[in-house]
Amino acid sequence: MVQSLSSLLFLILTIRFGISALQVNNIKDCPNLPKRSESGAKDVTDLRPDDIKVIGALGDSIIAGALMMNNDHGKLVTYADYAEYRGNSYAIGGNTNAITLAKFFQHYSPLLKGASIGERLATGCTGKILSFKHHPIRDRLNAAISGGTAVDLDKQVDYLISRMKSMVGVNYNQDWKFVTLQIGSNDMCAACDTSADSSVETYGKLVSGAIERIRTSIPRVVVNLLGTFRVSELYSLTGNALDYCQSQNNDPDTIFNRLSCSCFIGAESNRTIMDVLSKGYNEKLVEIYERYKSQHSSTFAVRYLPVDISIDDLPLEVLSDFDCFHPSLIAHQWIAKLVWNTLFTTQQEEESHLSWGFNANETIYCPTVSDRIDIYS
Repeated sequence: MVQSLSSLLFLILTIRFGISALQVNNIKDCPNLPKRSESGAKDVTDLRPDDIKVIGALGDSIIAGALMMNNDHGKLVTYADYAEYRGNSYAIGGNTNAITLAKFFQHYSPLLKGASIGERLATGCTGKILSFKHHPIRDRLNAAISGGTAVDLDKQVDYLISRMKSMVGVNYNQDWKFVTLQIGSNDMCAACDTSADSSVETYGKLVSGAIERIRTSIPRVVVNLLGTFRVSELYSLTGNALDYCQSQNNDPDTIFNRLSCSCFIGAESNRTIMDVLSKGYNEKLVEIYERYKSQHSSTFAVRYLPVDISIDDLPLEVLSDFDCFHPSLIAHQWIAKLVWNTLFTTQQEEESHLSWGFNANETIYCPTVSDRIDIYS
């Protein structure tokens, strides 16, 4: 009752006096939005957060939440430590009190389906850890594969469609869906492996193919497409962090990120290759975004968010000290807030005002009754 009264008061003040939207530290402090009319959103450009009934995600170990919980220094590392904390993944984690996109949507859409929960052993598609297998009960609609590259998106889309169709409580044809896609870090790392095809053209074709399958197979969906970042900067950021990154005998070559990224071995030119690919990958993602923007579909859209982050300027705490490669829990929470806040700003505003400088006290935007998830502004 108190929440309903505060929501009504916030709505009246916003309309009457033009009060700015709230910025809060906890999504639970955001007022509820007044109930939608029975007709709901008229099309994909009219979506509010309470219109989203299903959430999904595609990607690699970042989306899977791999290794985000720090390791106890001095502890013997075993396969059991290679855990995915999918319940806290910034894009789709559904653990109680998690700070994630899924939990933000769930505040406005309490019956939201698809958010992943809990933790489990990481299973990689490349055979570097273990053979890959989804765990539908916990993964739900988190189709990400640790170690995954763009070539694995097709099997992820297979899982996403199948699991979404069979999920209790999902109206496959009528529910509005929000699917985050972020991939490319492993593609860059594999560029120095002569057996891998990490080319810009191949990457673009594979990502485009996955999105087109979503468009043709999943009704009423927004694809939240995130850009790649300069993974190479992890090499220089962690090179002198020998204690935090748990090197052996103070040797930077024993930091786990050197072992998991082939381009972290050898000459500096290897890192340059990664930077060139990141730029090319992002250009392909923009092309994909622009292509779907020009189609003016009423039931499908791709929104694109560039990840213009300077890793060299980040504190070490945003990295898991397990391998100094994957984002830590606080990084996932920070990213979730940033991505959520951009949902209600135009592309031009994002480019002008979005800062990827780490802020542990980043606030959460409370959308107003007039806000819509920005698609192509």
